[in-house]
Amino acid sequence: MQFNGGYRYPSNKIIIVLSIIVLIIAFYFYSYKCFSLLKMLSLLFNLEGTVLIASSLSPVGLAPPPKGIKDKMVWFIKNTKGVPLSYNLIMLYGGLLSIFIGSMISLSEN
Repeated sequence: MQFNGGYRYPSNKIIIVLSIIVLIIAFYFYSYKCFSLLKMLSLLFNLEGTVLIASSLSPVGLAPPPKGIKDKMVWFIKNTKGVPLSYNLIMLYGGLLSIFIGSMISLSEN
């Protein structure tokens, strides 16, 4: 197995895009679904924690994805067996802390 080199998922780019989507979702519910400020903050922290935890794990040493959307989907599903993962502990613990804060905010609202 390759532990260095090969294709790496663009996790830093994904986390920025997903964080922007989380902000849009939270402000949508706050603005149009009449969520209170505490509900919006709870949703924001919980979703951002999920994004951080999901982005903290990235496979290392994969072959690059093929061309074409269908081939990329098949590559994404079948190419993850036996591939080592690289952990970003700061994002992992930050995600856990964010989910904890979101849960505490939702409990304090009642």
